[in-house]
Amino acid sequence: MLKLLRPDLTEYRVYIEILLEKLNQDSVYKMSVTDLLKLLIEKAMKEYCPDVVLKPKRKRYETWKF
Repeated sequence: MLKLLRPDLTEYRVYIEILLEKLNQDSVYKMSVTDLLKLLIEKAMKEYCPDVVLKPKRKRYETWKF
């Protein structure tokens, strides 16, 4: 049985909310906190472990240029 990951990020909640609000200003699809954290993990993996291939399972972050 797979154990769900539920990290306690309470101390970082204010930063997560600020970042989420900033990203959702220009985003086509509104991101959830879970999608935001997945996006950040993917970015970190690309930088620190470029040979690891990820298959994203989240909403795409897209912006429209007006």
